Amino acid sequence: MAEPEPKPEVEAEPQPQPELEPDPISVRYEMNAQSRFFLCRFCGNHVVTMDNCIVGVEGTDVNGIICRNPVNVEHDDTMSRSFLNRLPAVNVRCNACNKYIGEKFVGLTPPCPRVMEGSYLLHTDRMLYWNGTQLRYAPGAYDDRTP
Repeated sequence: MAEPEPKPEVEAEPQPQPELEPDPISVRYEMNAQSRFFLCRFCGNHVVTMDNCIVGVEGTDVNGIICRNPVNVEHDDTMSRSFLNRLPAVNVRCNACNKYIGEKFVGLTPPCPRVMEGSYLLHTDRMLYWNGTQLRYAPGAYDDRTP
Protein backbone atom coordinates (compact mmCIF):
# COMPACT_ATOMS: atom_id res chain seq x y z
CA MET A 1 0.00 0.00 0.00
CA ALA A 2 1.40 3.34 -1.01
CA GLU A 3 1.84 5.95 1.64
CA PRO A 4 -0.13 9.14 1.13
CA GLU A 5 1.95 11.94 -0.25
CA PRO A 6 2.54 14.65 2.36
CA LYS A 7 0.78 17.87 1.57
CA PRO A 8 3.09 20.80 1.06
CA GLU A 9 2.99 23.21 3.95
CA VAL A 10 1.18 26.37 3.11
CA GLU A 11 3.03 29.36 4.42
CA ALA A 12 0.76 31.45 6.49
CA GLU A 13 0.33 34.94 5.19
CA PRO A 14 1.79 37.48 7.56
CA GLN A 15 -0.82 39.13 9.67
CA PRO A 16 -1.07 42.83 8.92
CA GLN A 17 0.36 44.90 11.73
CA PRO A 18 -1.92 47.60 13.02
CA GLU A 19 -0.71 51.00 11.96
CA LEU A 20 -0.32 53.55 14.67
CA GLU A 21 -2.84 56.20 13.92
CA PRO A 22 -2.00 59.70 15.07
CA ASP A 23 -4.38 61.13 17.59
CA PRO A 24 -7.11 62.79 15.49
CA ILE A 25 -6.94 65.92 17.61
CA SER A 26 -3.14 66.03 17.59
CA VAL A 27 -1.58 69.05 15.89
CA ARG A 28 1.40 68.38 13.63
CA TYR A 29 3.74 70.97 12.12
CA GLU A 30 5.37 70.66 8.70
CA MET A 31 8.99 69.52 9.01
CA ASN A 32 10.44 71.77 6.32
CA ALA A 33 13.23 74.33 5.99
CA GLN A 34 10.97 77.22 7.04
CA SER A 35 9.65 75.70 10.26
CA ARG A 36 11.24 75.71 13.72
CA PHE A 37 9.48 73.95 16.59
CA PHE A 38 9.88 71.91 19.75
CA LEU A 39 8.76 68.30 20.26
CA CYS A 40 8.34 66.07 23.29
CA ARG A 41 11.66 64.29 23.78
CA PHE A 42 9.91 61.12 24.97
CA CYS A 43 7.43 60.50 22.14
CA GLY A 44 8.09 63.08 19.39
CA ASN A 45 4.71 64.79 19.80
CA HIS A 46 4.80 68.34 18.40
CA VAL A 47 4.51 70.96 21.17
CA VAL A 48 5.23 74.59 20.21
CA THR A 49 6.57 76.64 17.30
CA MET A 50 9.53 78.94 17.74
CA ASP A 51 7.21 81.82 16.73
CA ASN A 52 5.23 81.25 19.97
CA CYS A 53 8.35 81.34 22.16
CA ILE A 54 8.79 84.51 24.20
CA VAL A 55 12.17 84.08 25.88
CA GLY A 56 14.71 81.46 26.87
CA VAL A 57 15.40 80.91 30.57
CA GLU A 58 18.71 79.65 31.94
CA GLY A 59 19.51 79.23 35.59
CA THR A 60 20.64 76.88 38.29
CA ASP A 61 17.13 75.48 38.82
CA VAL A 62 15.80 75.38 35.27
CA ASN A 63 16.66 75.71 31.60
CA GLY A 64 13.67 76.25 29.39
CA ILE A 65 11.59 78.43 27.15
CA ILE A 66 8.69 80.64 28.13
CA CYS A 67 6.04 80.39 25.44
CA ARG A 68 2.39 80.86 24.56
CA ASN A 69 -0.09 78.57 22.83
CA PRO A 70 1.59 75.17 22.99
CA VAL A 71 -0.32 72.31 21.37
CA ASN A 72 -0.77 68.67 22.36
CA VAL A 73 -0.29 69.37 26.07
CA GLU A 74 -2.46 69.09 29.18
CA HIS A 75 -1.99 70.76 32.52
CA ASP A 76 -3.01 69.85 36.05
CA ASP A 77 -6.12 71.51 37.45
CA THR A 78 -4.64 72.24 40.83
CA MET A 79 -1.46 74.07 41.71
CA SER A 80 1.20 71.52 42.41
CA ARG A 81 4.18 73.70 43.13
CA SER A 82 5.64 77.15 43.29
CA PHE A 83 8.28 77.52 40.65
CA LEU A 84 10.71 80.04 39.27
CA ASN A 85 10.97 82.77 41.89
CA ARG A 86 7.95 81.46 43.79
CA LEU A 87 5.48 82.08 40.96
CA PRO A 88 2.39 79.83 41.18
CA ALA A 89 2.36 77.13 38.51
CA VAL A 90 0.73 73.85 37.53
CA ASN A 91 2.47 70.89 35.90
CA VAL A 92 2.24 70.49 32.11
CA ARG A 93 2.34 67.08 30.43
CA CYS A 94 2.52 65.83 26.86
CA ASN A 95 -0.94 64.56 25.93
CA ALA A 96 0.48 61.62 23.96
CA CYS A 97 2.85 60.04 26.51
CA ASN A 98 1.72 61.88 29.68
CA LYS A 99 5.32 62.79 30.59
CA TYR A 100 5.99 65.95 32.57
CA ILE A 101 7.52 68.62 30.29
CA GLY A 102 7.07 71.92 32.16
CA GLU A 103 4.75 74.29 34.00
CA LYS A 104 2.00 76.81 33.27
CA PHE A 105 1.94 80.02 35.29
CA VAL A 106 -1.43 80.64 36.95
CA GLY A 107 -2.94 83.17 39.31
CA LEU A 108 -0.14 85.71 39.12
CA THR A 109 -0.57 88.97 40.94
CA PRO A 110 1.27 92.27 40.49
CA PRO A 111 4.13 93.08 40.30
CA CYS A 112 4.49 90.02 38.02
CA PRO A 113 4.57 90.99 34.35
CA ARG A 114 1.24 90.40 32.58
CA VAL A 115 3.07 88.50 29.86
CA MET A 116 3.71 85.73 32.39
CA GLU A 117 0.04 85.03 33.23
CA GLY A 118 -1.06 81.94 31.34
CA SER A 119 2.34 81.42 29.74
CA TYR A 120 4.19 78.13 29.84
CA LEU A 121 7.70 77.21 30.89
CA LEU A 122 8.78 74.16 28.90
CA HIS A 123 11.98 72.46 30.03
CA THR A 124 14.47 72.09 27.20
CA ASP A 125 15.95 68.93 28.71
CA ARG A 126 12.56 67.32 28.02
CA MET A 127 12.25 68.61 24.46
CA LEU A 128 13.67 68.06 20.98
CA TYR A 129 14.06 70.87 18.46
CA TRP A 130 13.43 70.84 14.70
CA ASN A 131 15.84 73.43 13.28
CA GLY A 132 14.60 73.33 9.70
CA THR A 133 16.84 70.47 8.58
CA GLN A 134 17.18 68.03 11.49
CA LEU A 135 16.05 67.13 14.98
CA ARG A 136 18.40 68.18 17.76
CA TYR A 137 18.41 68.15 21.51
CA ALA A 138 16.65 71.33 22.59
CA PRO A 139 19.11 72.80 25.12
CA GLY A 140 20.81 75.67 23.37
CA ALA A 141 18.21 75.81 20.59
CA TYR A 142 17.87 79.12 18.80
CA ASP A 143 16.04 80.46 15.78
CA ASP A 144 18.62 80.95 13.05
CA ARG A 145 16.20 82.29 10.43
CA THR A 146 16.85 85.80 9.19
CA PRO A 147 14.18 88.25 10.35
